Amino acid sequence: MASVVIVGAQWGDEGKGKIVDKLSGRADVVVRFQGGDNAGHTVYNGGRKHVFHILPSGMLHRHVLNLIGGGVVVNLDKLAGELAEIGLRRPQWRARLRISGEASLILPCHIAMDEANELRRGAGKIGTTLRGIGPAYADRAARVGVRFEDIFNGEVLRERLRNCFDAKRALLSRSKAGEVCNLERSALAMRKAARLFAPLLDDVGLVLEKCRAKEQQILFEGAQGTMLDIGAGTYPFVTSSNTISGGACVGAGVGPHFLDKILGVAKAYLTRVGEGPFPTELHDSTGRKLREAGGEYGATTGRPRRCGWLDLVQLRRAVRLNSLDGLIVTKLDVLDSFDEIGLCVGYRCRGRRLAEWPANNADVAGLKPEYIFLPGWKCPTGVAKSFAGLPAAARKYLNVIEKETGAPVAMISAGKEREALIVRQPVFS
Repeated sequence: MASVVIVGAQWGDEGKGKIVDKLSGRADVVVRFQGGDNAGHTVYNGGRKHVFHILPSGMLHRHVLNLIGGGVVVNLDKLAGELAEIGLRRPQWRARLRISGEASLILPCHIAMDEANELRRGAGKIGTTLRGIGPAYADRAARVGVRFEDIFNGEVLRERLRNCFDAKRALLSRSKAGEVCNLERSALAMRKAARLFAPLLDDVGLVLEKCRAKEQQILFEGAQGTMLDIGAGTYPFVTSSNTISGGACVGAGVGPHFLDKILGVAKAYLTRVGEGPFPTELHDSTGRKLREAGGEYGATTGRPRRCGWLDLVQLRRAVRLNSLDGLIVTKLDVLDSFDEIGLCVGYRCRGRRLAEWPANNADVAGLKPEYIFLPGWKCPTGVAKSFAGLPAAARKYLNVIEKETGAPVAMISAGKEREALIVRQPVFS
């Protein structure tokens, strides 16, 4: 029995979906604990590609109970569409899925606010996915949001909607407010959704406690990545929730001692979507080659991802912030064709060398990376079935990552399929 947390160790898009999907075969429970449908977890199963935005990645396994915790913000229309797309009948997904009543809902007014806020920022925009995530979390903190539990009581729902809309009308144009802050229309739509989702309402924290008492294997699935954490990330170019491992407790409704193991997923190189600092970003043909070889386009937005060499200073920070017991390195095969491969081992900032992430985020934009370059292996890594089967240069590359971060490489992924995974340290006993 174990409770394992999987988090992104970089700026998101590290390949967590595939890892969680693979591990779900050994898990009894999979939990989403933060984020919303701005996250896109790509899973390949039986030759078919699935992109989950809200659903936990265990939904394709018939034996897995999937939980959406109170730390998640949920767009009910998007959730209904996603359930329709995965090809399960209603009795099947109702048996596999539960949602915390504490989860906040994303309403059309939140999407309108997201668009208006980005427009007002102009050149200083954050680069959000425009899905209403930030405004929904802001309403949660301001205590004017609507929660999943509210849709099952008509009187409570109307009161919550009224409070939410009153807080928006002065911030939106009259025409837009009239469109997205209509109390009667919104209440009717959400009461209709209540009939569809009524069997899913549950106390997720209590469900998890019962599962642990049965000695079941529990997997907590993070969204986005460490450097997008609302507090620890490259603020203000971050998401609106706590993406680090500590967020698993708050977002799922369990205590810190509930967690047994924490693993961080990191690409063998580095990518970022949207605005914000990225010290090792490559603006040349090498960056373009990484993008094309890795298919680096956002699963949710389709936006091309910014690409660069692996930043070991950033990765050390992720190891510390998450108390990582190990790293899962993905997309090693993307580096198969490179003559040499860069690794950032430090920064130059205002004439000084930095071995750690700056204490002041204002300094990040001016960082100049210091690289070491290792020889490439120039042969396929996807055919390897074990660490020993990898090319010697690839093994050396991974050994340097271990040495510089202080975290063992527990797994290596070199391909899209679920089976393309070298396991050095089993997650579940």
